[in-house]
Amino acid sequence: MARRQAMLDAARELFLEKGFECTSLSDIVERSKGSRSTLYDQFGSKDGLLRALVEGITSTVWELLGDETGPCTFCEAGLIELGGRFVRAALAPDNIAVYRILVAEGHRVPEIAELFFNTGPRTLERRLAERFRAALSVREDAGSPDEIAQIYLGAMLGDLHVRQVLGLVPHWSDEQIDSHVRIAVGIFLDGVGRPAQ
Repeated sequence: MARRQAMLDAARELFLEKGFECTSLSDIVERSKGSRSTLYDQFGSKDGLLRALVEGITSTVWELLGDETGPCTFCEAGLIELGGRFVRAALAPDNIAVYRILVAEGHRVPEIAELFFNTGPRTLERRLAERFRAALSVREDAGSPDEIAQIYLGAMLGDLHVRQVLGLVPHWSDEQIDSHVRIAVGIFLDGVGRPAQ
């Protein structure tokens, strides 16, 4: 619905410009050219708007891994393809904007920050760990599938996400992302497969 999206867009912009606490519902209604009754019907409150923004970005988690199963989840090509999708989703401008809001306001709305963490990063880690558990036969000292999933995701983001959140780079090109992901996957696989000393 166009009105709902206009309110979400207005809320995201205003939360970034003025801060969550200093943004009023009237500000959001005015910017979106909507009505207060529509806002209450769709979201219930300002917290509801932030919750909807978070749910919007975390819903992409379910799309990242798709339905494919099997050992290719852990083959080089599969890890590169997944890494590229993950990095592009994490660096998408709308997702960066909502992340900035959560960093600034998460202590005021901890239940929404927790929702983001549990339905976003934590869900992706768990689903990826399940794939790794099914595909891997690694040395015991290489770490659990959960730890390996965390390390993989961290390697994919590197400092790209921090730089984007801080506004240090305007945009990462596809070539830069692809190069980073290929290098990170190569190091990740070599590390996991390194012979015991």
